[in-house]
Amino acid sequence: MKKIISTVLILTLVFSLSVNVSAFEFPEPDWGELYYQKLDMVKETEFELYTEAPINTAPYYGAKFEPEGGAYIGSVPEYADKLLPLGSYLTNLDAMNNPDLYYPANVRVKSDDVITMVGWTIYDLDKIDYNFVRSTLATLNSYNKPMFIRFANEMNVSELGDDPEAYKKAFRKAADIIHEFPNLAVVWSPNDLGALDRPFEYFYPGDKYVDWIGVSCYSVKYFRSERDTEYKTSVYFMTGDYSWATNKIKPIIEFMEKNNINKPLMISEGGVATNNAYGEVYESWTTPRLRNYLWYLIMKYPQIKMVNYFDVIRKNKKEKFNISDYPYAVDIFNEAKNSGAEFVFQPVNKANTLVAENGKVRLYTLAHVPEIPDLQVNYSIDGKWYHAAFEIPFVCNLDISKLSDGKHKLKISTINNEKEYSFYKKGDCIRFGAQPDDDIVNRITVEVDGEVVDFDDQQPIIEDGRTLVPLRAIFEKLNAEVIWDGAENTVTAT
Repeated sequence: MKKIISTVLILTLVFSLSVNVSAFEFPEPDWGELYYQKLDMVKETEFELYTEAPINTAPYYGAKFEPEGGAYIGSVPEYADKLLPLGSYLTNLDAMNNPDLYYPANVRVKSDDVITMVGWTIYDLDKIDYNFVRSTLATLNSYNKPMFIRFANEMNVSELGDDPEAYKKAFRKAADIIHEFPNLAVVWSPNDLGALDRPFEYFYPGDKYVDWIGVSCYSVKYFRSERDTEYKTSVYFMTGDYSWATNKIKPIIEFMEKNNINKPLMISEGGVATNNAYGEVYESWTTPRLRNYLWYLIMKYPQIKMVNYFDVIRKNKKEKFNISDYPYAVDIFNEAKNSGAEFVFQPVNKANTLVAENGKVRLYTLAHVPEIPDLQVNYSIDGKWYHAAFEIPFVCNLDISKLSDGKHKLKISTINNEKEYSFYKKGDCIRFGAQPDDDIVNRITVEVDGEVVDFDDQQPIIEDGRTLVPLRAIFEKLNAEVIWDGAENTVTAT
């Protein structure tokens, strides 16, 4: 009897100890408030006119391997024949088992002029062998090709995120090793929405350990492939009618802005469902969403500087994201990939003078009306209909050669939405928001750290051979401390 009681006591002690060292407990979110936050995101109407701007007008953070403007567009190398050439390859390493990229990805990475996103899948933080990590990274570095290492990604939807402090400790240690190698950069990459009770904040290791922010971003028709997905679930996880890349990216954008994280962002991997194991082919559902993924992400968020498409059929997943088997999807991908190499998108109200090519200026409309995927955008000039566009990015080639010099009005309209913009034309140049006395042809521009300064009141001028520039806007752009001495009539800026 004593032996039995002792055993029970020991078991009770062990159980008590196990309870005391249990996994981290995340605070319970306010599900109602969270629901309305997500509802606001998916119900937002977006309607804005864009144009083409020089590469150097894009945000630039000076991160490793960051392009000045534009984005690397990539896919999985072994399935990419119909999508070549690409700006990036998406591939992976498997935990602590393989010390190199798998074949044939390794051959293509070595031979092609691309940057590579390497997802390093980790299943158990306690089983990371950091000597193996270092030797594997040395092998990748020996390729002499730029590579992003996405270490222990999607922690907010896996057991890696059960203990945030343990996760951050492991990530920081791996990041320090990655930073030893000149051809490698570190990417911290959660899932776009993840488990809703595990916010990004719990897992961010700190700016010191991260070169780029990444995110997995997939647009799915059915939540967890369940065809009877409830409405509230579709809102929470942005699926079905609300499954747009520009919706699903909003939480990570908000997280970065809230925490003042100034780094380039990439879609580490992602895609739009094209079919499923039930035999459904989604062409009409997929088409506008694939265009949203490939055009609007970069148009709306110029800090996104890499987009990788996961063009793979995963047998264990009911919804499929492969596009190479669908000519319409291949055409959409290649159309987007082959456009915009020499420019970035910019809202017209922030643009400088636009110079026509062959008499025309190219305009784009970012148009999103919730639950209405198929839109038509109409362009009118000076009250007269001019052009209709039927698919993202709703392009209009505005022929300004037939317009008189002076002020004009351009209106864009779609279902229940319209916006009007004024522009001034002189010769082969136009500028939105300009006034008749502005010299839009010889306009002087000032840049600070690659960003054009917006002078609201007084524009820079040339007088008697000297360029006179208002300093207030420049000081504001520099976040300078400005002191006015009224007695001496002097301004001191630091």
